Amino acid sequence: MNTKWMLGIVAWAAMSLLSASTLGADWSFAMLGDTRGERSSTTNGVSTYLRTIAEKIASLNPELVLVGGDLINGNDTNTSSQVSFAQQYASWKHAMSPVFDYTSNTGIPIYPVRGNHDNETGELAPIPELKQAYYDAFSAYVPFNGPNYGATNDQRGFTWSFTHNNVTIVGADQYFYYNLTPEQDGYHELDRAWVAQQFQLANSAYEVFMAHVPIFMTQGQHTPEHFFGDNAAGFTTRSNFWNALGTNGVQLYVTGHLHNETVARTTNDYGNSIIQLLAGNGGAPVDPVIVDLDPGVELLYTNALYGFSLATVKADEMTIEYYSLHTGDNSWTKDSYVTHISPNQTVPEASSVVLLAPAMAALMAGRFRKRRRNRPSVRVPRIT
Repeated sequence: MNTKWMLGIVAWAAMSLLSASTLGADWSFAMLGDTRGERSSTTNGVSTYLRTIAEKIASLNPELVLVGGDLINGNDTNTSSQVSFAQQYASWKHAMSPVFDYTSNTGIPIYPVRGNHDNETGELAPIPELKQAYYDAFSAYVPFNGPNYGATNDQRGFTWSFTHNNVTIVGADQYFYYNLTPEQDGYHELDRAWVAQQFQLANSAYEVFMAHVPIFMTQGQHTPEHFFGDNAAGFTTRSNFWNALGTNGVQLYVTGHLHNETVARTTNDYGNSIIQLLAGNGGAPVDPVIVDLDPGVELLYTNALYGFSLATVKADEMTIEYYSLHTGDNSWTKDSYVTHISPNQTVPEASSVVLLAPAMAALMAGRFRKRRRNRPSVRVPRIT
């Protein structure tokens, strides 16, 4: 064997060991949504509690923050004190500055998606000025890699994906496909093919999907909150999409829209378990918990307080803890319930032997082959 080539392999293995050690270290990310204010009281479209929530998140020092939509009130503000959409997003950025300072571009990165209040609060036709204000505020701070099918369907800056350490995260915009028909009545589609492709290409221990509206219902059985619709076609689409997510390794769906914190579990047609997490009410009017489950949905935990979720990522599991704000005295409690998520069996253990083996295989074959040992050997129909 060529000595220079062998030294190169050894050096690569040493660097990989250092990298593996870093990736093996525990790290965390926070999740919340619905940070808008109450219509009757907000003067800037943002919850008066958001600053307190941001300060608590910052104190825990996560590596990133996911926000599941309805950042501001949008077109649903108090008419006597209505401010522009751009001003509402500026107020949001100010409230979140303990987490990330948008003036100096320093701090903990924040990755949002749009909710209905970032589009048009009543499920009506989108408001172009509101969409533009969101884009101007956040497109420079998320990966600019979403689907792009031309000027009328360019989702870059709205839909995105990235991998951080051992977690792949895909955020999808649910407000690009408006369909005002009796069967749909609003927004009941997203770019399912693109989302599935991102997870198919991923090779991470953990995979997280985020969008604003729940896919399965835990309460409130009516069409606007029943994404993909509540007719036969909607149920079929929902099943196909959930099958595609689960068989491609997704373990967690982060969502919002309903203003409480709810943890539910579903199992798709191929035996893949996915947690649907209403990640925490970031300050919107509290919704009471009225349990009304879709078939096949198991309710694990719920509360109706302001707060957020914190995921701690380890090599052998991801744990999610829930922080609740008590507005009477601005105190915090960490809930006793904890969610545990097992990793996908995709990443080899960090050892020199294991690291050298794929390196040599890659040199001979020219590529790595993605394998998921925990998936059944079935073929899922292509999403169209």
